[in-house]
Amino acid sequence: MAVVSVGLKYMARPAILYMMFGYPGAGKTTTARIISQLTGAVRLSSDQYRAEKYTTPTFTPKEHDEVYRDLDTMCRQLLSQGKDVIYDANLNRRIHRQEKYEICQQTNAKPKLLWVQTPKEIAKTRATENGEIDPHRPFGNLDVAVFDRLAQEIETPTEDESYIVVDGTKITTEYIRTLLQLQS
Repeated sequence: MAVVSVGLKYMARPAILYMMFGYPGAGKTTTARIISQLTGAVRLSSDQYRAEKYTTPTFTPKEHDEVYRDLDTMCRQLLSQGKDVIYDANLNRRIHRQEKYEICQQTNAKPKLLWVQTPKEIAKTRATENGEIDPHRPFGNLDVAVFDRLAQEIETPTEDESYIVVDGTKITTEYIRTLLQLQS
């Protein structure tokens, strides 16, 4: 739990789990990096972790499960210690978000789903264009077919999921700071 000053009293506030949602190329990692800079939250990146864990990633279901199992363990530990966490990974399916909501329940953390909304064609161009290597993409640009498959798998939040809309075409430190202040 983080400690928040309220007048002369100090109250513990629940740790926050920021969960990223949106197309590949929408701006999720950029948003996550800014949130980490602004709040001190620990950023858990599935891409970064996969690149560190596997010399030659295979992107098989088994590898996927191992990556997310490990990230979930780290997330649970950090939240239990009262640290805010950003889960910078593909949480575009309800079942994956539900697993994170359960971690929040287990650790008494507060979930915050950030839906980074960028027009599909802009996100697709960002995610698939060849050119300079994007440091946010340790495995390079996505194949168009992979982008299309991932975009089709997106499940919009259900009625019981609250979320913060982030305009993926306007991501700046000041914009994210304002969004976070409006949500606190």
